[in-house]
Amino acid sequence: MRMDHESAKPSIKEALQLAKCISWCLQDGNNKSLAVYALDFAKYSTTTNPPMRAQRATIIGLGLSGALLALSLRRYSSTIPTIYELRASPSTLGGAINLTPPVSRILDSLGLLAAAKEIAFQTTEIGIFSLRSGAKLGALPFNDVETGHTSLRVERAQLLALLLRALEEAGVRVVFGRRLESVREVGEERVAAVFADGEEVESELLFGCDGIHSLVRGSYVEPDRKATYSGLSSAYGFVVPPGGLAEKEGFEGTAVATGTRGSIIVSYCGPGRDKVFVGAVMEVKAPEGDIDGWRGKGAIGAEAKKELVERFGGGDPVFKAVVEGVEEWSFFPVWVLPSGGTYWKGRTVLVGDAAHAGPPGGEGAALAMEDAVILGRLVGKAEAEKGSIEAVLKRYDELRRERVMENYTRAEARWEGAKNRSWLFQQVTEFFMWAFLMASWNKREWGFEYDAANVGLGDYVSQIKAESTGVASDVGRQPPYQPTQMKLSVFIGLALAVMAPAVAAIECTGECGPYPSTFQVWKCDSVCSGCVCRCGEGDKYALC
Repeated sequence: MRMDHESAKPSIKEALQLAKCISWCLQDGNNKSLAVYALDFAKYSTTTNPPMRAQRATIIGLGLSGALLALSLRRYSSTIPTIYELRASPSTLGGAINLTPPVSRILDSLGLLAAAKEIAFQTTEIGIFSLRSGAKLGALPFNDVETGHTSLRVERAQLLALLLRALEEAGVRVVFGRRLESVREVGEERVAAVFADGEEVESELLFGCDGIHSLVRGSYVEPDRKATYSGLSSAYGFVVPPGGLAEKEGFEGTAVATGTRGSIIVSYCGPGRDKVFVGAVMEVKAPEGDIDGWRGKGAIGAEAKKELVERFGGGDPVFKAVVEGVEEWSFFPVWVLPSGGTYWKGRTVLVGDAAHAGPPGGEGAALAMEDAVILGRLVGKAEAEKGSIEAVLKRYDELRRERVMENYTRAEARWEGAKNRSWLFQQVTEFFMWAFLMASWNKREWGFEYDAANVGLGDYVSQIKAESTGVASDVGRQPPYQPTQMKLSVFIGLALAVMAPAVAAIECTGECGPYPSTFQVWKCDSVCSGCVCRCGEGDKYALC
């Protein structure tokens, strides 16, 4: 809904303000200037050059990436987005997701962080526990000491509700109950979304934010790239904190407990610590029926609960009480896309899981939100500098692909831990967990430095395309990336290696790709499974 600045005021007073209306402000059909309501948009445009005319953008999918993309376009550009959602109303499926420090920075840049903290539990570490004994094996820090940003555990439905309120305040139109049938180019400067009811919506840009089973990808961008079942499924539920949880030794509010038949996460998911999110990842056969997830009710729910208690309730009494306390479980088969692939074609671009859904633990929600902010900034930069859409999408590919691949690789190395394994295997894993956590944190630190709202858009040139292309770049395609899986035998070998004298370390100084200049030292040692060091004139790769 668009509002004249003399007739209405924002309702979220602390987060929103009236952007200054200047000579090139958006106009309605009667050439009357329209005020722009936006989140912390005091500097709606900083360019002194006459901007390009306002473009229109079609966003398919009202998930986290679609909502963040629309807000980013309003924040950084004059592009007018409209979101089309398949469902008749916002989805309430989805557990409590972890928003890492890079996502906190994104929310901060959009003026949403304070509101998000009001509905989230702030996580400074994730404790790793034995499901069998209940003993704490170690912890992964999940905060950014330099910036003060923590991770936030928040219910997905509540976060989406927050974003919907922000969309309304920013004047973004959301249309529910619209099923996409196909996408087609209209000349050289427009693209059309064709819906099941026959309506066609034309715009200058079309964004596929419609998830792993993307119709935008399947009907137009890359029809042959299909999702496959990972072999793992996730289940989640909510429970009132049982007795003994708050007092459990080493429990700081978020824990992952591992066992022979999978792992569970137990975490507060609100500021009051009166609600606990329980999530399980386990190896199950390929699903039949609903590919997107379902709730277990009635007889199905009772059977599912029985299986989950058998899997995860046989050891530590506190974790057993948590699992038994969940009244209703929801289930999601975990699908993945082959790595690499095409991110864009023509004037259509894929965002988040539609472009690069990876294995469990790949921080897909965080990557999707980063995609959204990078795209919003690139579109704004193109408007200011009179750049082309092709340049925007090529740059998006360059800026995002390497980071996505790195996350894909780390997730591939970690997801073995969610699969069934023998008792002996589990004991060895628990014994060497300290070494695994050391290696994991060294890698995770790289991810926490990333700042999508401030990363340079024009100073960083990805070396991947120059070194490994061979595929037409005009459709944004890269050769499939082949990640290295860290099997447990490799992990144990690495753990043993740290007990021996360390091999020569490699120290790299200078600018590190797209990351801030403050992140200048990257060391590799005998614990890591591989690293990338940028030193001197170019990239140098070292395997430890």
